[in-house]
Amino acid sequence: MFVKSVPWFQHHGIYSVSFLELCKNNDRKQVSAKFYGFLVLKKQLAIELTQCAPYADIIATVGPKFHTI
Repeated sequence: MFVKSVPWFQHHGIYSVSFLELCKNNDRKQVSAKFYGFLVLKKQLAIELTQCAPYADIIATVGPKFHTI
């Protein structure tokens, strides 16, 4: 999932990820699991989530406790 991809993102200098990009070619069950993972990481302050409008893409960025989890 997202957390397993973090070393790759950091190695390539990427500190944000698009939910739509993360869920490309996934079925509904995989997408819902990733969305739930985003919510859990947000609650733990590991990531920050931003969305510019309802139904728009969700962007995840590094949160204040990202490196402690």
